[in-house]
Amino acid sequence: MVTFDPPLERAVLLRRYKRFLADVELEDGSHVTAHCTNTGRMTGCCAPGSPVLISRNDNPKRKLSYTLHGVKVGRSWVSVDTLAPNRVIADALRRRRIPELAHYDQVKTEVRYGESNRSRIDVLLNHSAGAHPPCYVEVKNVTLREGEYALFPDAVSTRGLKHLAELEREVRRGHRAALIPFVPRPDCTRFDAAREVDPDWALALESAAANGVEILPWRGRLDRRSLRLDRPLPWIPREIMKGAV
Repeated sequence: MVTFDPPLERAVLLRRYKRFLADVELEDGSHVTAHCTNTGRMTGCCAPGSPVLISRNDNPKRKLSYTLHGVKVGRSWVSVDTLAPNRVIADALRRRRIPELAHYDQVKTEVRYGESNRSRIDVLLNHSAGAHPPCYVEVKNVTLREGEYALFPDAVSTRGLKHLAELEREVRRGHRAALIPFVPRPDCTRFDAAREVDPDWALALESAAANGVEILPWRGRLDRRSLRLDRPLPWIPREIMKGAV
């Protein structure tokens, strides 16, 4: 869980632009520019006039005092901070909240791995007694929604392809590997790849799963005081659902 102290402030989104910037209107009517950590398209999560949640940090080393954390879509708060999911999942793994990975007692973040140690894994799990192989965990922030589906990615993701290939490589080396799509919005009940957006990533996801990478989607909930783990979601390809109707 990530806690916000003081609680996040409410504001209204005026526009999101240049990927990293968002102009917002504070409750007192003043306008400020907030930093946006999300470099994706944020499809469906950046409509002008949307209520937003922001934090303030007056550290003189910061270029912008405000950070954009969440956008209200319909009745749901959606976390758009791409840095937060790694912290939520790492905390959940330390608390052994994710059943498939609960037997690991050592949790490290941002560990170098891959060919020539040029990549960083979001979370590396180890078992102190050596009874279980190391597990490499990659976390993805998922904000795109279609009906009840949470979809990833919301733009073509070359880095996402690389991450899946690296997870497969770890499985071939005899390790465990898991992809955790983190869905920080309560209005989704299942997960799938956004085939229409990035068909290559969708195929790579299926290949990774077939070759031993564990796909473990989880939903999260955001409010003014915290971003926390909610419940697991099933990975159900939409073609299967259509065929069942």
